[in-house]
Amino acid sequence: MFKQFIANSGILIAGFYLISKFFPSNIHKKSPVHMRLLAGAFCGLLSIVLMFFSIPLGHGVISDLRHVPLVVVSYYGGMPSALAAGIIMGTGRFLFGNPFASIVSFFTSLAIAIGCGWISQRVKRHITITTFWMNVYSMCLISLALFINIPDKHIYTQTLVIFWPISIVATYVAANICKDIRQSKDMLQHYKQWATTDFLTGLYNVRQFHTLFGQHLERAKQKNSCLSLILFDIDRFKLINDTYGHDGGDVILRDLGELIRSLVSKNGMAFRNGGEEFSILLSSCEHEAVTFAEHIRTTIERHPFFVQQQTVHITVSIGISVFPTLATNESELFKQADIALYEAKQQGRNRTIVYKKEYLHET
Repeated sequence: MFKQFIANSGILIAGFYLISKFFPSNIHKKSPVHMRLLAGAFCGLLSIVLMFFSIPLGHGVISDLRHVPLVVVSYYGGMPSALAAGIIMGTGRFLFGNPFASIVSFFTSLAIAIGCGWISQRVKRHITITTFWMNVYSMCLISLALFINIPDKHIYTQTLVIFWPISIVATYVAANICKDIRQSKDMLQHYKQWATTDFLTGLYNVRQFHTLFGQHLERAKQKNSCLSLILFDIDRFKLINDTYGHDGGDVILRDLGELIRSLVSKNGMAFRNGGEEFSILLSSCEHEAVTFAEHIRTTIERHPFFVQQQTVHITVSIGISVFPTLATNESELFKQADIALYEAKQQGRNRTIVYKKEYLHET
């Protein structure tokens, strides 16, 4: 019996690992209800798998660790996950004969699900503590169900003596393995985000700029459509750093990143290219790009930034290049936008210049 419970524990741990692969992000109580229901359903199916490797106790009664997936998913997904797992787990018991024992098991599963769902909502403690009490609650109900179904009191006592400690240990191990899996997934997602996102502004970083720039330019060539590059930086940003320090400059950059994200339309992407230089890729032709750039410029000019309890106003100079005017590749398009940005600085800053066939033309 002891060896069979240990085998059950191994299946349990492998099952949690496989289930985690079906979800791109971790399930928690703020996840959409359908995702929590799906997580509960998967854990209910894992419970059924555990029943196939259960321990026969005679008279059609079986024992296993089917309640552990329900306990763990209840902690993360709350009542929706608990109910989905409980219903599937209870229904699955009918696959293993003995109608009376199956009926008792079904209602026991529902009671466990409701109780664990309630505990997960009310007990805001560490996973080890919360799942311990969920397991104790579950085992009390399971012990009662076994008492009803097992006429041989010696087998009943022997089962509980082995079942309780293994259940507690299995729940502890499963809960902490799930925690480790979730932490690893979170770290991987953070690493992916850090690889493409500027840490200060939340915009795409320069590495992602070159990747997406090339992809969208190639797409524009294939579709014979327009692609505009809007390049801009903060006017006299060195003065801001000298006045408020680099921490003050970082506040400006961070808040500007938030403002840019709120302004960029669905067909555009915003980047921080480095320092105080930013860029936007827009799937639009010249007129739309200039209109949008001017909206960006005037909005930034009017927007108050708060640094060290002071209100600061900044301006930006903008250069624009458009494919397919004179540029045929990524390098030429960027160079033209950079030339236009330089000309905007030369003409007095806080203005938008678009690169034209005549070399430069102020808008």
